[in-house]
Amino acid sequence: VKTFLNFTKPVELKLVEVDLAEIAQSLVQFLLPEAQAKNVELKWDSALERAPFQGDADLLKQALLNLMRNGMDAMPGGGQLRVGLTEQNGEWVLEIADGGVGIPEESRAKIFQLYFTTKPQGSGIGLAVTYRVVQLHNGSIHFDSTVGEGTTFSLRLPKREKDQQA
Repeated sequence: VKTFLNFTKPVELKLVEVDLAEIAQSLVQFLLPEAQAKNVELKWDSALERAPFQGDADLLKQALLNLMRNGMDAMPGGGQLRVGLTEQNGEWVLEIADGGVGIPEESRAKIFQLYFTTKPQGSGIGLAVTYRVVQLHNGSIHFDSTVGEGTTFSLRLPKREKDQQA
């Protein structure tokens, strides 16, 4: 209920200098015990040491946490969840890739809609929140999925002009 109430309110971003690499790596570490309990190998896959970004750290953490947990849930028998960060064309690109069940064709157009879920115990709020957080940061989110093979979510967040050379 609290998440729903928060979803319906206007969001005030608390923009500060954050490091996307540090945020993503810390979430990988945070989720390791949960991943191990689910027989999931959680892997950080990035050569970038730093990724400076103007953003709201708490909202970004929530968005990435939603995607990482969804990836683990998509692999009921275990598997590998890869979290990567690259820089492409003036954007930071965060990828969360699982080797899970994939997203059925009939669900793909709806997965970011509030209350849509494919999970028996799901609320349908997580991906809607993630989508909103990415939009609030002037980014975009896309996914590529193959049923029976897995799904990769890609978050693209714009670098600031002064960081373009970084």
